Order: sequence, then C-alpha cells, then structure tokens
Amino acid sequence: MILPEYLNLVDKRLEQITSSFITGRFWNRGWTWVDSVSMKGWTYQETGRFFAALPFTKETWKRVSVILGESEVEYWGKANVNPYQVDSDLELAIDKLLQYGRPYAAIDCIDKIFHEGKSLKETQATSALIAAITSSEPSYLLNNHNIIEVIRALQDSDETDPDQLFRVEWAYLPLLDGYSGASPKLLSNRLATDSSFFCEVIRLVYRSDRGLLLDAELTDQEKAMATNAYRLLKEWKIPPGMRKGNGFSGEDFIAWLQEVKTTCNSSGHFDVALSQIGEVLVYCPPDPSGLWINQNVAEALNAKDAEKMRRGFCIELFNSRGAHWVDPTGQPERDLAEKYRQQAEDVENAGYQRLAASLRGVADSYDRDAERIIAEQDQVDD
Repeated sequence: MILPEYLNLVDKRLEQITSSFITGRFWNRGWTWVDSVSMKGWTYQETGRFFAALPFTKETWKRVSVILGESEVEYWGKANVNPYQVDSDLELAIDKLLQYGRPYAAIDCIDKIFHEGKSLKETQATSALIAAITSSEPSYLLNNHNIIEVIRALQDSDETDPDQLFRVEWAYLPLLDGYSGASPKLLSNRLATDSSFFCEVIRLVYRSDRGLLLDAELTDQEKAMATNAYRLLKEWKIPPGMRKGNGFSGEDFIAWLQEVKTTCNSSGHFDVALSQIGEVLVYCPPDPSGLWINQNVAEALNAKDAEKMRRGFCIELFNSRGAHWVDPTGQPERDLAEKYRQQAEDVENAGYQRLAASLRGVADSYDRDAERIIAEQDQVDD
C-alpha cells in the first residue's frame, strides 16, 4: 500500500511518514528486507527516494550504483547526508555529492574526515568550498563552523594549491574575521610580500585623489569586491618584510615600501596607502639591537613624507587595545601613557624625532583620558 505509491506524494507530512516507515523496517529487518522489496516498475525517482530514507552508508551506495546506474542522481540529490553513519569510503560520497550539486553536504563530510585525523584531499576540499559559493542548496544547510574548520586545514597543509586557496579565502573573507579562530593567512601574506597585490587592494577600496572614476557607477560585483578588500585590509596583521618562518627582513620591507610609494603615487592613492601601511607596522617585531621597534621600520615612519603613515600607526595603537573595563581611577590609562612616553624617548634617542613626537601625542591622549575618567567618577561620587 505504501510502496511505491507514497513515494510520489508532495505532502511533506506523508513524505515523512513514508521515510520513517522505510527507516523503521530497515532497523527491524535489515538489508534482507531491503533486498526483498521488488522495485519492478518503479520509476527512478521512486527508487531514489526509497534509498534516500536508508542509512547513509556504503551498503546503500552499492545498491544505488547497481539499481539506479546512470540515474543515481535521484539518490544523491535527495539523500539525507549523515557522515557519522559512515565507517569508510566517505571520499566516494564526497565525489558524488559534488558531482550532483551538493557541496554543503560534501563539506560536512570533509569536516568529519578532518576531525578523525585522516588524510585530507586538498583538491576535493577546495572544490567543495568553491562550489558552495554559488550552490542553490537551502542556506540553512550551510554549516559555517565546518567551513572554517576545512579552510584552516587547507591553510595548514603544504599540499594545498595556493591559487585555489586564494580563491577560497577571498570568497569566505566574512567568516575569516579572527573572532572565529580563523584568518585569511594566504591573503595576508600576499599583501605583505606582493606590493602589486597590496596596491590593487587599495585601489579596490579607495578612490584616487586625482578625481579618477568619481562619476563611475559601481556594479554590484565591484561593490562586493570593494567590501571584501576593505575586510582584508582591516584584518591584516602581517607587516611587509615578514618572511614565513624566517623572521623579519629590513631589506624586503624597504623594497616593498618603495614599490608601493611609486605605484600609489602614480595612481593617486599615496596618502591612503601610507595610512594603511602605518596601521600594520604596529605588528612589526623589535629590532635585534634591543629597540622596541625594528629600525628599518622606525626610519620609514620617521621620514618627512610619512605623516600619514605615522597617523595610521598611532590610530592602530589605540585600536589594538580592544575592548576593556574602565577603571574609575584611570590607572590603566596612566600606565599606557607612561609606556608610550618611554617608547617615544627610546626612539628619540635612536634619532627618530618625528616618530617620537607622534608617540608623545598618544601618551598625552591617554593622560587626558585618565583625567576625564577621574572627573566623571568624581561627579558620580558627588
């Protein structure tokens, strides 16, 4: 009475009853019952729905392959994917899910492989993540946590194709915000090592100060690219000159900075580029001589044409403090003022007077904050 007639119904309630009936019979009678069901005269759609109600395991897939053959999309397009029902050959399921337009489900399976400590197929993972960008699957099936975990695994693997990882990080930048425990590592390193890429990102975010493209209307795609580029710059914490695993290179930093100055001066993005560079220079390592900041970086910040860079540097010093509890005594602000006043003295003794003056401005600002906090507390007490 139920099979196969009820497999054709569009009523969701009856569809659930049918699926529960098949599942219940399977758990009571096993594969013997499944193999006893005569599917003669069934349509491919009916057969696919029948198998979709069975456990997501290799035993189901073998029967699907034999019975449905080239019409196996009727199963893979509807299967209730539960990767934790599978003991082996999950890679086969991932390939099938990708083949039949279900990258969200494929990502869930890939995440399970990763958490079991098994070898990750990098090409499979990047294919799934890229396909998910334009997938028509319901959005509620998308598991952002699993996506982040797979991206982190790809970032940690030396076998991942850099070009594919570039596409993945760019597409999922909104998820790689640091708060999730993941960041755009490859893109950040590209900014720090490829001056042309940094200049391109700057041009995506900021208009030229020479009036170029002021009347141009941006397309939705261009707006999306600009938004992503802005996110990337805000998350950027790897300063130019940093070598992966090899510390900081002053020579690389100087060469990178000169290339950026030349390119951005020509395009009309000189000031905004220097301001952005100033922000990331907060994260430079100390100098081997013992100075709290690398001397190549200090010299660049101290240059006559580096006012915008110094301003960006000071802004990031304030922002890097992050959220904090307000002490009514103002002591944390006093401590920060003393810290930056001492740093100013250190760089001034090293010959970087302009940078020292900017740091004293930061110290003075924290002193004023301390005075304001104390005054506000006095009013509360009164």
